[in-house]
Formats: sequence, C-alpha cells, structure tokens
Amino acid sequence: MRILVLIFILSAASSIAIGQKIQPTDSTFLKLGDGSEDIETFQMKDSTHSPRLAALYSAIVPGMGQFYNQKYWKIPIVYALGALAASQIKSNHQNYVLFRNVYFNIRNGNDEQIEDYLQLFNEEAAERRLESYERDRDYWIILAGLFYVLNIVDATVDAHLREFNINEDLSLNIKPSIQRSPYSNMHAGLSLNFRLK
Repeated sequence: MRILVLIFILSAASSIAIGQKIQPTDSTFLKLGDGSEDIETFQMKDSTHSPRLAALYSAIVPGMGQFYNQKYWKIPIVYALGALAASQIKSNHQNYVLFRNVYFNIRNGNDEQIEDYLQLFNEEAAERRLESYERDRDYWIILAGLFYVLNIVDATVDAHLREFNINEDLSLNIKPSIQRSPYSNMHAGLSLNFRLK
C-alpha cells in the first residue's frame, strides 16, 4: 500500500512539474498601415480537440486518451499502474486459493493432502491468512478500478487544458514578510501578491 501511495505522489508531482504548454487562443487581428481595415482571423489548427473524444479513447483503451492529447510521457505511468494492480490481484488471489484449500483440509481433517511447508499452520492461522489475502485482493481490485477512472479523468482534464491560455501579464509573487500584531510583538509569515499588468 505504501508503494501505491508513493507512485501516486510521484506521478502527481511529475504532472505538476511538467505543466502545460503555452498555446495561442483564437483571436482576431486588425491589419493596419495600408488604409484598409481588413480583418484577419487566426485559428488554432487543433481548436477542435475534443475532451469527450479523449475520455472515450481512454475508456476504450487506457492510455489512448493521453496519446490523443500528445502527452506521451503519461502512457508508461498508466500501464505501470495497471500492471502493478494486475500483478497484486493475481498474487493475492493465488495465495487466497492456496490458503482456502489449506483451511478446508485442516477443518475436514485431511492433513495428508496439505503440502509439507503448509502443515505449520493451524486452523486459526490459516483462516487469518485466508481473510488477509482475500481483503488485499479486493482492495487491489478497487484500486485498479480507481486507476482506470483516473486515466479517463486525466485525459479529459488534459484535453480541456490544451486551449488554456497562460498569459504573461499574470503574475503571483510569494515572499516572506514580518508584520506587527496588536497581540504580540512580531509575526513572521508569507505574503502573497497577485498582480495583473
């Protein structure tokens, strides 16, 4: 479970670090200089990029929405999370079946049908292992479903943000400040300045 949390944090941090590309939006330009007032419209060539189509692609084939959005670096993350979930489901299910057989053989008194290394378990220990592997398998099935849904959400949000305009006139400054308070001598803190140029 700790590995899963670590992978999730790393993937979130990498997506924040890479960020979005600055792309122009649809706009209208007025040609001046020759006395005429011709209006020229600049259209982005991929302004028809559809979030619905990205979601549909990701729902049909995980990672295909990221391919459609041209975020190729996310595809290995999608498949790594899927492979991790599949291997954990398979491993926990195999152990569940093994200990289910051990538990039923111990209950029925068929000790000779249990392999040598499994004869160390009594009925209570086998039942605890059985419940543990069943619970872990079910958790990983739920996590696999969450990975699938996150894959679709990521593709949809990424498609929406393709045409998001990051204007250079916007700025956010974070700087430390020391302020006086009527209740005590001094307070240290952070000052956030949001400025539109």
